[in-house]
Amino acid sequence: MRARLPGLLPTLLPLLVVAAAVLVPLPGMLAMGATAMEEGNVLVVADLLFDGTFPHGDVEYLYAPGNVWAVGTVFWLFGPSVLLERLVGLAYRALLLWGLYRMARPWGRGTATVAALTAWVVLAPFGLLAYSWLCGLALLCAGTSLVLDGGARRSTAVGAGVLGLAVFHQVVLGPAVLLVLGTEAWRTTRARRRRLATGLMAGLSPFLLHLVLVGPVAAIEGMVVDPVFRLRAGRRLPLPPDPSESGDMFARVDDLLRGPDPWPGLSRPAQVTAVFWLLLATAALLLVLPRLWRLPHRRRFTTLALVGVAIVPMVLQRPSPNHLKFVGCYVFAVATIAVAVALGRRLPLAHRHLAAPLALVAIAGLLFAVAPHHLGRFTVDAFGARAATWSTQSVTHAGRTLPVGDADFAADLEDVLDAVDEHTDPGDTVFVGPLDLTRTNYSETFLYFLLPDLVPASRHLEMNPGLANRDGGPLADELHDADLLVLTDRFDGWSEPNTSVEPGSPEPARVVAERFCPVWAAKRHQILVPCEPGEQG
Repeated sequence: MRARLPGLLPTLLPLLVVAAAVLVPLPGMLAMGATAMEEGNVLVVADLLFDGTFPHGDVEYLYAPGNVWAVGTVFWLFGPSVLLERLVGLAYRALLLWGLYRMARPWGRGTATVAALTAWVVLAPFGLLAYSWLCGLALLCAGTSLVLDGGARRSTAVGAGVLGLAVFHQVVLGPAVLLVLGTEAWRTTRARRRRLATGLMAGLSPFLLHLVLVGPVAAIEGMVVDPVFRLRAGRRLPLPPDPSESGDMFARVDDLLRGPDPWPGLSRPAQVTAVFWLLLATAALLLVLPRLWRLPHRRRFTTLALVGVAIVPMVLQRPSPNHLKFVGCYVFAVATIAVAVALGRRLPLAHRHLAAPLALVAIAGLLFAVAPHHLGRFTVDAFGARAATWSTQSVTHAGRTLPVGDADFAADLEDVLDAVDEHTDPGDTVFVGPLDLTRTNYSETFLYFLLPDLVPASRHLEMNPGLANRDGGPLADELHDADLLVLTDRFDGWSEPNTSVEPGSPEPARVVAERFCPVWAAKRHQILVPCEPGEQG
């Protein structure tokens, strides 16, 4: 047994290094507040799934349904909780790192390790939200690695199936999937093409079940019409990003809350612009590096580079700090592979083992120098002080616990939930939204998760500009039949350089004014119920 350990060490050491890097920030990632609209939506839609409420058909959902089915299945097996949802998110990230490691393995274990570490350094500050894009990207990387290494074996079909599942989680990954399969199908055997096609069809087959459950019209409207045509104008940010002012609302709020940076560098808006251009330049450069640097496994690297170019539109639609990280975690990981291989050829033989670590230092150092706040400070916080945060202020209601992170906000939420309990019975319908219903830019979707005995009154769990407040939308009719409204002015100051600042349909606000009366109010929230006869809303 002892004799086998030295032989196992080269295989185990990279995995142990990556595992250690994942474990260090994990406590802080699990303890982060879960009040973001996107995480609340995942929690609620997944919770409702096995009660017969389906994304696109019954509730608005802007992505393909794979993520809801994954989280919903875990909830069905073990019960709904934020911890389980985040463990699913952790599994997504582990799959992403495994996929990147396996894709980079032909260039050596050290290179594969630093490729995975680069992605993790960029992603860790985002937390563990089971985000549809990250699951899709993880499946894309895992499927690509299996296809590239599959040859004539069955793993080729398995990899193609995983690529199909990537599309089932994120439709916008379709071009990247087609590039991978197209480059592999070119100049190969008929038998291998058949395996690729069979696997892809198997991976896409869950769409058939979804179409049966919600209908093709609702599915296309939810996955294509709503996010691409109705929503886009209300979420789009200027291209290129303005270096003098952050377009992303939450970036500006963060600037206000965090105060000045301890490190010198560009202004925070200019950092976003610099990372944007660096990302585009890197993605383009990766296409020419195989020939320029005469990289080994040229065809494989070209495929990885093409995938990076294919996912760049995720940034072009909204160049916010988070979207830059979602794409950058892959593009910069592939760049680390190229730098590690190039250094390995130039270093003396005795020092070639340093090539991979030096590549990681070079790429991470470049990113931290360009964006000392958005990448440097956030990453240092994730692996430093925040990593030691094992718990945070939470709210518990109806047997469910939600980390909030702020004691004052937690106290406000407990008052809101107590007031809702006082004015409702199990089975009543509740709507959570903004006080100004002409501007539906954001909402506290997590409140639905904390109110499991009540039924959402509207298909619009999230509040999105151009959707919930669109002319001719269903919100006004849904509000007319609601039993209770929880409205807040927390997001009334929302301001981005897009159509989200423009008022939408006045009909929902008119229904509230005519039919509902306030029964409770606090600093940031109001609760309204249908007026009694003779009362005026």
